[in-house]
Amino acid sequence: MRRPVVIAAPAVVVVPAVFVAFWLFGSGGGGQGGEPPAVLLPPDPAVGAGEEVAFISPPPPPDCGPDVSAEFLEQNQIVSYYGNPYVPAMGILGELEPEELIARVKAHAEKYDALNGARGVQPALHMVYASAQPEPGPDGLHLIFVDRRTVNQYINLACKHGFLVFLDVQLGRSDVATEVTDMLTYLQLPHVHASLDPEFAMPPGEIPGESIGTLDAADINEAQRILEAFALERGLPDKMLIVHQFTDGMVTRPELIEDYARVRLVIDMDGFGPAEIKQVKFGWYAAAAEYSGIKLFFKQDAELMSEEEVLELEPDVIIHQ
Repeated sequence: MRRPVVIAAPAVVVVPAVFVAFWLFGSGGGGQGGEPPAVLLPPDPAVGAGEEVAFISPPPPPDCGPDVSAEFLEQNQIVSYYGNPYVPAMGILGELEPEELIARVKAHAEKYDALNGARGVQPALHMVYASAQPEPGPDGLHLIFVDRRTVNQYINLACKHGFLVFLDVQLGRSDVATEVTDMLTYLQLPHVHASLDPEFAMPPGEIPGESIGTLDAADINEAQRILEAFALERGLPDKMLIVHQFTDGMVTRPELIEDYARVRLVIDMDGFGPAEIKQVKFGWYAAAAEYSGIKLFFKQDAELMSEEEVLELEPDVIIHQ
């Protein structure tokens, strides 16, 4: 039997969770101010959750990025830039040309590295690979995907510069097993890892962006199970899984989240708002997790936390959107 990862329950919130999310924080993912994310128009029509998995051949060399072992994360923080290549409004990754993006992440990582003492800094890209949409689409899943050509462009660029890559799935009306399995075409590469956004994981009848979605501990365990089994089957280094959270209900039954030896699970305190609220919510959702993350918003955060303020929280993963 696997050992549960204990995540401390947050203090009682007087204001209803949905009101907190959209008043204090707005949307943590693709939408802004509670609006649904922009509809994306991929340049390549051959995308979608239903496509047959075709493994990239030949893959980039195995030394694309570091092995994210427990020892590596103990000695290093990850600094990443988040967004969607098609939609600049979804984050800085889509605002910059790829080579400029790499330069900006490197410079920002160096700024953190100059402040965090003996701990190193690992740069990364965090791409919203599957974006939730207000329209159901032909498959009814309310999802649209970044095309393979574009994903490969960023994956190969990250490999060239020794970056990690996180592919983020907003889920819509799909399910974790389907979407994580469909990402294995990319996750076979040692430097590519996964991320799930419960905000847009919707039950039947709900539309992404109109209310805040949710994932259960069983969903997160299923994602970890798939990643661990795949790493073992393929002889891959350990995999990372980032799960975003900014309200209690976004992750249900957190006490039942399990510890998978070959998966580094990160709970990322998502959402934009005042620094003092972010610091409190980091303590609620991220600090007690196996690995902790925090997201900063260049445009939506009214008072963007300084690098020094971020490092006082000692996060393992720092995401800038």
